[in-house]
Amino acid sequence: MKQFLDLGDFLDHAWSLLTRGVADPKSVAKNPTFSTISDKGFPSMRTVVLRRVNRTTNSLEIHTDIQTNKVLSLKKNNFAGLHFWIPKAKFQIRASVVVDILTGLEVEDQWNKVPTQSRVSYGSIPPPGIEINGPFDYQKLPDQDNFAVLKCDVVELDLLYLGALHQRALYKIGDPSVSTWVAP
Repeated sequence: MKQFLDLGDFLDHAWSLLTRGVADPKSVAKNPTFSTISDKGFPSMRTVVLRRVNRTTNSLEIHTDIQTNKVLSLKKNNFAGLHFWIPKAKFQIRASVVVDILTGLEVEDQWNKVPTQSRVSYGSIPPPGIEINGPFDYQKLPDQDNFAVLKCDVVELDLLYLGALHQRALYKIGDPSVSTWVAP
């Protein structure tokens, strides 16, 4: 039976699961739920692809089309959430993040690494979310000007392990950083 007795070990385990999400295409941590706040004040959730994890800077990165509703929401309120559920590990990670939208020359190197066949995700006419007459009344036209990287700076992690004995901890990242066990 796995148990975590140290807050540092618990946090290390979470970051290793996140890192695996980028490195292993079969890892379910690769596709978290990303949540922003809609114009009407409701949570707006969608599945995204985790592209980069940096434990040193406590940041996560996602690629997106600049025309999406998530970007419009983030321009109004750059607070967001990421939710990961890793069933085999019985581990949930909830990350509260502050998002910077990076575009243009800042992300040119990343754009150049996007496989040609995947670039169609970054350019749509009409833009994503616009009503169309039929299911295929749109065009996908790759355009680097539509490519954005969402750099998500983690400000809080809420970790939950659902082993035989459930465990949960909160990590507030800042100056000072605070970590504590909490009731699951």
